Amino acid sequence: MSTENQFNCLNCGSRKGPKLFLESCTDYYLRTPPKVDYFTCCECGLVQLSPIPEDVSAFYEAYPVHTNKSKLHNWLRKLVMAPAYLDCRLLKRGAFLLDYGCGDGWFLESCKAQSLCLLGFEPSAELAENLSRRLTIPIYSDSERLIADFHGRLDFLTMHFVMEHLTDLAGAFRHVQALLKPGGTFFFTVPNIDSWEAKLFGRKWHGLDPPRHISFPNKHIVEGLATRHGMEVVRVGSVPFPNGVAGSIPSVVIGHFNPFLYGLALPCGIVASRLAPSGVCSYCLRKTSPGGANA
Repeated sequence: MSTENQFNCLNCGSRKGPKLFLESCTDYYLRTPPKVDYFTCCECGLVQLSPIPEDVSAFYEAYPVHTNKSKLHNWLRKLVMAPAYLDCRLLKRGAFLLDYGCGDGWFLESCKAQSLCLLGFEPSAELAENLSRRLTIPIYSDSERLIADFHGRLDFLTMHFVMEHLTDLAGAFRHVQALLKPGGTFFFTVPNIDSWEAKLFGRKWHGLDPPRHISFPNKHIVEGLATRHGMEVVRVGSVPFPNGVAGSIPSVVIGHFNPFLYGLALPCGIVASRLAPSGVCSYCLRKTSPGGANA
C-alpha cells in the first residue's frame, strides 16, 4: 500500500489522495532514523506526517527536552524564549492552571511565585512522578484520572510546543474542553509551517523536527477544531522565538544540529525573531459551551 493510500487526516479524517509537501525528511536534531514524508490534506489543508506510527515513543528515547537543565540554560531560556509562553503574571491569584505536556517543568516552576493552583500532565508515569517530587506540584500521567479529578474546574490550560507532537488532535481538544470551566482559557503555541522560516530552510527548518512533529495546525484548522469542541478563538499572533533560525543554521552549515553553532547563531535568531516574528504562532481560545459537538 502506498503512503498516499495510508493517509488519514488528523483534522477532518479525509483519506483522499493528499499532496506531497516534503519528502524524505531527516532528523537533523538527533540524527536517527526514520526519514519521513509530510503531506497536505486536499480537504482541509492540514500539513501532517504520513503514515503516523502507532507508537511514537521511540522518537523520544534520546530527546533531551525532558532532562533537567542547568541554571544558566534556564536563565537563557527565560531571557530569549519567554514571549512564546503564557505570561503567568497576568493571571489572578488562586487560578487553576494546568500545563499539559510540561516537559522538564520549567514553565510550572516559573509560575510558582504567582500564587496559582498549579497542575501538570506528562504521559510518562516515571517522568510525571519525578517532576511531581521535584516541583512539589501534582503531575498527572493518566488523562482519565486527570479529567475525573478536575472536570470543568480549570481556569487555564496551556500547551507550549505540544500540539505538533500529538497523534490525536480531536482527542486533545476533547480533553481541553472537558477540563476547562465555562469561560476558561486554552493557550498554546505551535510552529508555523507557512512562515518565512519554514519556506527558507525547508527540510532543514528546526521547527519541522521530523519525525517528532506530527502535524502543523494553522489558524483555519484551529478555528474548526475550536468550533467543534465548544470553544472560540480569542487571539492569534506570531511570537518571537529564536530557535527557528538559530537551530536551522547548523543544519544548513554542517548537515545536523550542533549546540556550539546554535549558540553562535542565537544572536541572529533573536534579532530575526524580533524583527519579523513568524516561525511560531500562539493561540488563545475560550470555552464557550458546556460540551462541544464531539465531547
